Amino acid sequence: MAAGPRGFFSDPHVRAAVREMEALGLHVSERARPGCEPCGVLAGRANARWFLMPLRPRAVCASSLALIQPLRFTPRLFKRLASASIRFGLSGLWLRGRAYVSGINRIAAVFGSGAVHAAFMTGTAGPHRKLVMQCMDGDGSVRGYAKVSRTPDVHALLANEAATLRALHALDLQSALIPRVLLHEVRDGTAVLATDAIGTPPRVPRAFLPDALHRAFLDELAQRTAPTWSRDGDPLLQTWHAQVQGVAGRLSDGWRERFRRVLHVLSQQPGAIASRGLAHGDFTPVNTFRHRDRLYVFDWEYAGGDYPADFDLIRYLVAVMRLESPQPAQLATAVLDALTREFDREEREARLRLIAYACVYALRGACRQPAFPGTALKWTGGRDDALLLDALLAESRRGHAAGGASP
Repeated sequence: MAAGPRGFFSDPHVRAAVREMEALGLHVSERARPGCEPCGVLAGRANARWFLMPLRPRAVCASSLALIQPLRFTPRLFKRLASASIRFGLSGLWLRGRAYVSGINRIAAVFGSGAVHAAFMTGTAGPHRKLVMQCMDGDGSVRGYAKVSRTPDVHALLANEAATLRALHALDLQSALIPRVLLHEVRDGTAVLATDAIGTPPRVPRAFLPDALHRAFLDELAQRTAPTWSRDGDPLLQTWHAQVQGVAGRLSDGWRERFRRVLHVLSQQPGAIASRGLAHGDFTPVNTFRHRDRLYVFDWEYAGGDYPADFDLIRYLVAVMRLESPQPAQLATAVLDALTREFDREEREARLRLIAYACVYALRGACRQPAFPGTALKWTGGRDDALLLDALLAESRRGHAAGGASP
């Protein structure tokens, strides 16, 4: 009888995810037990995250792949091949092994009586890792999702997402569909956020530039949330400065100087970065998809008002353009070109907003890292964040020396 894959149960992040599953009333083991459900194990992102997918019925196994939403060509091709192999009963060709899930899922009832199957993602290794559960009926139709965490910092994120979703439903947005909160609780140190679903996401997400649907959503979101969430540039700068000060003792000399220069550049024209309203915070092709004539937008845990103007738009552009322009200088040029040509932003304004985006995104990465005495902060993507900011600051200096074409 096949045991679990090498590295799966020994991974500390997987063990933490298993404890979160246990908090739901489930048990995960390496070997079959009476009444257990066999699950295929799949690794993603160089074993930084893992997936547990029910192997039967086939329709449920196929729908479980909705938890995997790659943008790059090779992972997208893998997902297509995996989907095809399931139809022919050949899933064992690409799975890393098996694990077995037993017990009664205590929150399954919130998704309806037909939600009898679940697939799991352990979450990407890091300080904000969380278990994600996708609940399905016997035909593989997705009934909803749950995020589960025993980490206090993630509890705050889930509470923020729950509050944001409820506020957005009260606004009754016309341009987009938003998940509905079915359950939000913290019990015995475990936070759970369960939301409904409108169906199974596309088999393979498409990465394309924002179109009319995305623009309509971002415009309506800003317009409808401006009375509560819009902020002038100076208060935003004060917030970011306070965040830098909060981690300054753990930043490298290079990062302290980088943030100092960035905030100085942005302070020269604070009006250009003033926020228009609530920002999603992680608006990418992975967190959105088309549903008929509207956009479906989910994963609102980073939503808030402390973001500069066009943060969501730039976040989306960066996610798409990084696929074709991986070098920071090329990426900066591509995003600036899109902002000015496709979205009619004035060049100076676009550059300031991109600098502000890069600053805030890097700050988010730095601020969520745990403290290790005597060690400078490092975070996933930190090197790319530094190179992007350095490229933008270098171009800013060149523009200033040439007569003020750039800030």
